[in-house]
Amino acid sequence: MTCEEKVNAKEFRELLRDYKIVDVDNPETNVSEGLYDYCRVAVDTDLYIIYFRPVEGMPAGIGSFSYYEIPKCYGLMQQEEAENGQIFDSLALSDAGILQLQQEPLSLTGQGVIMGFIDTGIRYTQDVFRNGAGGSRILSIWDQTISGQPPEGFLYGTEYVREQIEEALLSETPRDIVPSWDTDGHGTAIASVAAGSMLDEGRRFVGAAPDCDIVVVKLREAKQYLRDYYILPDGVPAFSETDIVMAVKYLESFAVARERPVVICLGIGSNYGSHTGSSALDRYLNTIAQRRSRAIVVCGGNEGASGHHYMGLSATTPHTVEMRVGENDRGFVMEVWAEGPSRYRMTMRTPGGETINRITGSDRRTEMYTFVFDRTIVTIDSFLLEETTGRSLLIFRFERPTQGVWTFTIEADIAIAGASYNMWLPIGEFMHSDTYFLRPEPDITLTTPAMAEGVISITAYNDRDGGFYERSGRGFTADRRIKPEFAAPGVDISTSLGKRTGSSLAAAIAAGAAAQMMQWAVVERNYPLASGRELKYYLALGAVRESGIEYPSREWGLGKINVQHTFRELAGLF
Repeated sequence: MTCEEKVNAKEFRELLRDYKIVDVDNPETNVSEGLYDYCRVAVDTDLYIIYFRPVEGMPAGIGSFSYYEIPKCYGLMQQEEAENGQIFDSLALSDAGILQLQQEPLSLTGQGVIMGFIDTGIRYTQDVFRNGAGGSRILSIWDQTISGQPPEGFLYGTEYVREQIEEALLSETPRDIVPSWDTDGHGTAIASVAAGSMLDEGRRFVGAAPDCDIVVVKLREAKQYLRDYYILPDGVPAFSETDIVMAVKYLESFAVARERPVVICLGIGSNYGSHTGSSALDRYLNTIAQRRSRAIVVCGGNEGASGHHYMGLSATTPHTVEMRVGENDRGFVMEVWAEGPSRYRMTMRTPGGETINRITGSDRRTEMYTFVFDRTIVTIDSFLLEETTGRSLLIFRFERPTQGVWTFTIEADIAIAGASYNMWLPIGEFMHSDTYFLRPEPDITLTTPAMAEGVISITAYNDRDGGFYERSGRGFTADRRIKPEFAAPGVDISTSLGKRTGSSLAAAIAAGAAAQMMQWAVVERNYPLASGRELKYYLALGAVRESGIEYPSREWGLGKINVQHTFRELAGLF
């Protein structure tokens, strides 16, 4: 098989690696690596994706590989749709100071900036993605789900360029020419908020950056073996870390080829990982974000009120954690991350009273447990030292968990002042039932990749009453860095598909504000060397901070985004 065939084959699995393996291009069996019949695709100078055929009986999870190498699954960060959602309301854009800057004298509409979306695709026929002459503002769509003509340098999917999109718009059957379509609507909604065209002067609809150009990646669904390993519900959108990484690479290629500033908007997230910004996606986003004329805006997720996070402090006395499992839960993967150098011991008790003793962070060990009175199967992978974080890790994979309260007793061999352990259940979209910790911790609930150092992380608030959106994720990171950077409106936001709620909508508004700043800084050459770092500084200048709140805040970051205030502050500096 060619490398292209291996990339597209359903039976081939994927690994993320930050080093080259010996003889990686040799198709013969490499027993020492646990791989055979494989190929390597370079993402960047220090990030690779390995596509390989698994040997018979190889587990879909950790097996002989490191935690870092196994792709994580990401879901959509939208919660609700509002009734009477077709009535356009510009209050959110006005509250963020965006509408005011679209007017003279600054006229900041994203002109000259490329905005990239990595999501469920786009409904390219909508008027909000056309220019005043009726042509498309979409430069390209890379649909990873359609086999055909991949972009140059890529091995799967099909790329549709502006000429094809405009040909489709002139046709009575546009999808015969460009069959890519957003069947979910999530990608279309956030793209319309961030970059929707002004439909008329009466503000019947307008996005935050109505004159920017648009590039879209429609992500393909995660392969079935990953869905099976993470025990994801049927029909719920889930995307592999490998495909997201390749999507970022595709958007970066536009900045390089066209020498134009690019703002990337990510409205997806995951609870898998250490929440320290150490995943392969986190690290690659950092690489891109530090480059000139780039900015990456990431939503903080909707896990703040889910009950899916627990935090405890290092102690030599036993501490009890209770988790309630809902009815008819098919299963889930729970992760426990602990700071060293102390070692942690755990005991797990089922609702039926059976106990597993002395679960420890041993070095690279997998154990499976069954029970007499419970139908549950629990597989535990342990890592004394996870390579990218220096933390110990236990991964619990529950199959058919018994309904009721599961109890964990945790103790450390050495009490380290300030050290903690964190337990995370998957995001709500990936759960089969109402499963949660009985005494959860709402902090440190930002989803990955919002913890990446270089990105602009966004939480959500309700612009009508000014209150924080209770479901929005909260900071800081598990290694105590300041995240999020800002909050933006995210409740009942007007989109081209009606009003929607969630942190992904807040990220879309913030991405539009970033495009306005990129136009002023790079396109109009007021600060042509600007990167995401400089944009953070500018936005922080104008962030709205309420009295009585200590900043940086776990909920608000450095405050509410307001780009009009940013330029007022800039005017006072020059």
